[in-house]
Amino acid sequence: MQELAPLLIAALSFGAVAAIVLVAGQYYAAHAHLQRRLPIVSRGPDAHVGEPRHGIQAWVARYFQEKRFGLDGTFGERLRRDLLNAGYFSRDAVSYYLFARLVCIATIPAIVYATTTLFPTDAPGFIKVAIVLVAIVVAFLGPDAYLARRRRMLVRRFRLVFPSLMDLLVICVDAGLTLEAAFERVGAEIKHHSGELGMNLEMMGAEMRAGRSAVEALGSLAERLGLEEAKAFVSMIRQSMELGTDVGEALRVFSDEMREKRLLRAEEVANKLSVKMVLPLGLFIFPVVLLVVMLPVMIKLLTVLR
Repeated sequence: MQELAPLLIAALSFGAVAAIVLVAGQYYAAHAHLQRRLPIVSRGPDAHVGEPRHGIQAWVARYFQEKRFGLDGTFGERLRRDLLNAGYFSRDAVSYYLFARLVCIATIPAIVYATTTLFPTDAPGFIKVAIVLVAIVVAFLGPDAYLARRRRMLVRRFRLVFPSLMDLLVICVDAGLTLEAAFERVGAEIKHHSGELGMNLEMMGAEMRAGRSAVEALGSLAERLGLEEAKAFVSMIRQSMELGTDVGEALRVFSDEMREKRLLRAEEVANKLSVKMVLPLGLFIFPVVLLVVMLPVMIKLLTVLR
């Protein structure tokens, strides 16, 4: 009996662990099945409106409001639109932008001035003043330059995902969905590939639910994306609705055209690669190859001359 005790303990331990795993697996499977049957709650740009702010969020939202800086007019609307185009959908995006800009203006020149003071050099005084002035200009223009760069990056990302969006819309419309329902269905899938594009689609859906027509909501979406392809898509949808043609067929033709454009763009990038490789080849690879080939000849020549 004592010889069988280790085997019994191991068997009981294995059985207990297996039972725990089985019960936990059934629980999580039932929970996952229940979650699949529940309606999906969309967390759009206004999903956090009712949530309280804490810490730095509350402080920034309180002391860096638009009205405190006189930005509640046309300039404020343009700034909020620029932030939306750059992918910032939070309700406090303008407040964070003002906070970041003031921090840059206050810290970057101070750091540069402290650096030039703590590490004195033989440079004249006007050079140090010029360096501080350049730091002030960089601190003043830096946030706008960052927004512009982020917007260009998002435009390139949107241009890559846009043909996939058209393909999914064609599938949904061919399945019998309306254009509005197709956008609602496609938005959840596109969000896995590009969160910013998915948020823009959710904003478009909110505009249509608020009473705007599909063409007007698509026009706002095209302005936020900044894509020529999106503007052409809006024009195509408007013409299809005004002329009474089949939207599904128009979407299919437009999707094929977008796919061909993406292929041509990839071929263009591939063709530019050979030209871009000339400079690194000439500066780094060709001198090394030339040295490897000529070095033995030079050594032999020097030996003969000696």
